[in-house]
Amino acid sequence: MRVSFKRYIADDGISAFASDHKMVMSFGSPIVSRYFTAEEIQEYICTLEQAIDDEPNMGQKLGLKRILNSFIVSLDLLKENHEAFVQEAPTGPDLEEYMLSYARAIKGGTL
Repeated sequence: MRVSFKRYIADDGISAFASDHKMVMSFGSPIVSRYFTAEEIQEYICTLEQAIDDEPNMGQKLGLKRILNSFIVSLDLLKENHEAFVQEAPTGPDLEEYMLSYARAIKGGTL
């Protein structure tokens, strides 16, 4: 495995990357990457909204809101990535299949 390290800001934590260019540390904090489907993100948002409403403890409620905001930002990023991808993607059968799958996801209520 070939790894690389970067220090983007002097006197700040190091960032580390695995051989597949996946970031494993960001500014000195270990991180993990995980992919979520649009359907999962929507489900998590709805679950968190209900949990926030039901949570009596203000500290827990604030923590749940931070998690909720992360998923809302992720959903916005998913939509931005889609728009950018469509603008830059070459035409052809793969793009057509991608667009049909995306349309099915929207029609199915996941987006």
